[in-house]
Amino acid sequence: MGQFNHPNIIRLEGVVTKSKPVMIITEYMENGSLDTFLKKNDGQFTVIQLVGMMRGIASGMRYLSDMGYVHRDLAARNILVNGNLVCKVSDFGLSRVLEDDAEATYTTRGGKIPIRWTAPEAIAFRKFTSASDVWSYGIQSPLPAQCCCLNATAVC
Repeated sequence: MGQFNHPNIIRLEGVVTKSKPVMIITEYMENGSLDTFLKKNDGQFTVIQLVGMMRGIASGMRYLSDMGYVHRDLAARNILVNGNLVCKVSDFGLSRVLEDDAEATYTTRGGKIPIRWTAPEAIAFRKFTSASDVWSYGIQSPLPAQCCCLNATAVC
């Protein structure tokens, strides 16, 4: 996590190793997780703001893919929002480094995976790729629209 340097990836500030459990310290994200933030502020955002938030998440995920990582647990609960509505990908507990080939996959053996946001092929074969992260992004992307745009008037 410390090697990441992108405006849409949570920044690692430090690690406390002198006590148990080991703790990580990240930048402060005053609005908390995206899912809670959107529910708490239902209907208060413009479409432009929501698209900007989703674009930031996509940018962060592209950066992870370009760096050779697969997140494996992208969900609104793992996106944090700062005071400027900048969304940052966080919670790298399930993330893994992929091999240096374009068809790289990470195969997991046992353990729980977040079914609700996981691509069908990742569930069936327990193989994760950047494409399975794209699936997860697509699953969580409608959340802002569901929270805020149901009463919007179409402009044609």
